[in-house]
Amino acid sequence: MIGQEDHKDSFHFISHTHWDREWYMPFENLRFRLVRLIDNLMDLLDNDPHFSYFHLDGQTIVLEDYFAIRPEQRSRLEAFIRQGRILIGPWYQQNDLFLTSAESTVRNLIEGIRMSRALGGEMKIGYLPDHFGLIGQMPQILNQIGIDNSIFGRGYDYEKHNSPYARWKSPDGSEVLGILMTHWYNNAQRLPEDPDELDGNFRLMKDREEKVNPVPHYLMMNGVDHLEAQENLSHVLDQLRRMFGDESNMIHDNLPNYVKTVQRYLADHSTIPVPVIQGELRERVDYAILGGTLSSRLYIKQANVECHDLIEKWAEPLSVWCALKGLDDYDSDYFRYLWKLYMENHPHDSICGCSQDAVHDHMMDRFVSVKEIANAIIDKKLTTIAKQVSAEGYDKGDQKLLAANTSQVESSVTLKTVVYFLEEDHVDRFCIEDESGRSISYRIAETKPSRLHVISPINLPGVLSVRRYDIELQAVVPPMGYRTYRIRAHTDGHVVEDINRAESASTGWPQLENDKLKVEVQPNGSFTITDKETGLTTPNLGQFEDSGDRGDLYVYTSVSGEAKKLWEGDIQVVDVLSNDLYEECTYRFVWELPVALTEDYTARQAELVPCTFQVTLRLDKSSSQLNIQVDMDNRAKDHRIRYICTLPEKVAEVWAGGQFDVVRRAWDEGKEFGRDCNAQPFWKWVAPLQSRGGLALFGKGTHEYEMMDDERSIAVTLLRCVENINIRESVALETDIQAKGQCIGKHRIDLAIRPFTSETATRLYAEAELFHQGLRTKACPVNDARWEQGRAWVQDSELTGTFTRPDPNKDRPPLEQKHSFVEITGTALVSAIKWAEDRSGPVIRVYNVEPTASDLTVSLSGAFNTMELTNLLEEPQADAVRYEEAAARTVGAKKIETFKFTTRPLV
Repeated sequence: MIGQEDHKDSFHFISHTHWDREWYMPFENLRFRLVRLIDNLMDLLDNDPHFSYFHLDGQTIVLEDYFAIRPEQRSRLEAFIRQGRILIGPWYQQNDLFLTSAESTVRNLIEGIRMSRALGGEMKIGYLPDHFGLIGQMPQILNQIGIDNSIFGRGYDYEKHNSPYARWKSPDGSEVLGILMTHWYNNAQRLPEDPDELDGNFRLMKDREEKVNPVPHYLMMNGVDHLEAQENLSHVLDQLRRMFGDESNMIHDNLPNYVKTVQRYLADHSTIPVPVIQGELRERVDYAILGGTLSSRLYIKQANVECHDLIEKWAEPLSVWCALKGLDDYDSDYFRYLWKLYMENHPHDSICGCSQDAVHDHMMDRFVSVKEIANAIIDKKLTTIAKQVSAEGYDKGDQKLLAANTSQVESSVTLKTVVYFLEEDHVDRFCIEDESGRSISYRIAETKPSRLHVISPINLPGVLSVRRYDIELQAVVPPMGYRTYRIRAHTDGHVVEDINRAESASTGWPQLENDKLKVEVQPNGSFTITDKETGLTTPNLGQFEDSGDRGDLYVYTSVSGEAKKLWEGDIQVVDVLSNDLYEECTYRFVWELPVALTEDYTARQAELVPCTFQVTLRLDKSSSQLNIQVDMDNRAKDHRIRYICTLPEKVAEVWAGGQFDVVRRAWDEGKEFGRDCNAQPFWKWVAPLQSRGGLALFGKGTHEYEMMDDERSIAVTLLRCVENINIRESVALETDIQAKGQCIGKHRIDLAIRPFTSETATRLYAEAELFHQGLRTKACPVNDARWEQGRAWVQDSELTGTFTRPDPNKDRPPLEQKHSFVEITGTALVSAIKWAEDRSGPVIRVYNVEPTASDLTVSLSGAFNTMELTNLLEEPQADAVRYEEAAARTVGAKKIETFKFTTRPLV
């Protein structure tokens, strides 16, 4: 029998805090407040049994921050979590979704859920309260961790869809119930106790929520950024029950209960329209999605993607490769530490670059630590592999030069590396050969005497006197594998010489050419690319644009009445190189730009400062892409620099690298919202399409593009220079001005342009990843103990040599001189090659960016004979299957799939 209470409107009060770990205060200042918040919260829960629930913002990193100060309170806090009175997880931290990799989001959930379950269980809510837009694959990600809902605050336009509820679908068809916090996560921020004030305040809230919600269950978010629990809430809710109890239920509730209630109501009232939305959510005006954060503080974004490459694309795969062959253990504990340290920089106000300078200084310190750890792991793994590679056919005194490629495409890039010879050997010539004995061309960029530190775990550090050669060579390396080159001292090699240098450039503007592309540089530094295969010529590429920016670290705002300016002056050609490996030209120009905005922020000052630009264009001999290095010495404030490429035809669609996807956007996607800059995100690459192919732009650490009104030009933001956290005002908040946001000083940006015709999105993404992460090398002397010199004893003693340890892999089979550890056929892209969280064997995560299914096979170098499909948490989703040489699987369109490989027998 349905009671009278069930016919009332219900107001579900959700006690919570939104905890930005660092933002307008540095981390330690906010942690000081966090500790008091949790101390006071537990006292409140102890003293008021009617205060039922409190939400710690869906993240667990705040618990670690608290336990570091109050370790003795762990059992007390855990008891409240197990009782369900404090809700935590599923996130480790509230990361931005467009400026971090898809894999970072997965590890975020793995770590958040791991800790939540250790303390009592995670909240089964896809809680995304303050993310600056939502990625399109989020419903699939949530489904794969057992969540069928999402509560969010940005990216969804209520007025457009006329409902706070939506069936939000990923491109693969995965679906969650999306619930918009229409009036934000503080629509019941703190309720007054005075009866008259409470009456008026609640009537306002009640009227506002009833106007937008067709379901008589209202989400009342009691809290906001950094606020403690309302200590008198139970008393205030009792007052509301006395005032409005005849018509409404007042419930102190939690988010899981609320979602289940709404889901049941919508199922029982199928006539209530619930719109279907698909893909990414980046709707509404500038200050709703805060699109300028895609380009604020370039240096933060660059450091982040560098660490991404080091961890995801190098340290983890190399560690798996060594473990597959039994050469070295996979250090799961160290990787967990490394990932957690890395993810400390991913909260939305951190990675977005919109916090105090001190916050971002601390971030850069963390990035440095991440790089130190990751590089140490990478060097160890490369050394282990190089030592194990067969030295058959080598002579004593030879060296092995290992070139590793963790990307999914064969690489033939020209790479830079360093070769050392002992000074005592007086090496003035050497040969580099591949595994078949063919001499490989190389260029000597520089040679000089040097000294090396020799570090040993059993000897004091030694010093070697060496001759250093900085060389360049074209390394043809198989995908997800390596190739070993033999270095032979005192043997003539094929050393390439430069054909022409800067003085020859005076006869005309530089041209670069190989078998695939022709590049013609124009007097203003722009250039034309001709694709020799198709004959398609694209002029007007590589122009620089400057415009004033009177916005803030969140949003670009143009200067009223100012026209955006292109560099139209002449350039000075600095250098031109041509050899058997590549052709290259470098030019520079000095752009006199306004020093800053006027004091009232309405215009740019008349005073000018010189900003120096130096651009290097490089075309490898066998490459389909033009590499571009831009060095800027920025001396101006309050402006934005973009790189403009104009296509011959109007652009109908843009492909953008995304998180587990290639996002397909209309050229004018988002223009309906009237933004000052219609900024759109990309991850590693973006490609405007024409009727026949298009132009892919690869970028390292750049994430923002805009299609311009001519429908043909794409603008990639290189640098945005502002200093305000909040909207500029005539009298600034003292803590609002953050000078380092102006990015004064020197910056280097790496880009590439890749014309294409019939290449798939998968192929372009794989090439962009190779450009992004490059190759790595490791030289290893053969049978020469002189390279391991150290000091066995520092005081006077009879010990004159060094201690040695036996090679732990001496009795293991040697590795081939050229090999792929992982072979994948099909169109899926690899997101992760890692060791399983339960440490049982390797895990490979793939995703299909194409609109059709792909038949996939995966082969591993190792004694694994079973494969099982898991979810993102590596929990089995189907029975394991036995395979012999390769595991086969059909990956559906736009699907993410995770495979775990083991040696356990099938029962």
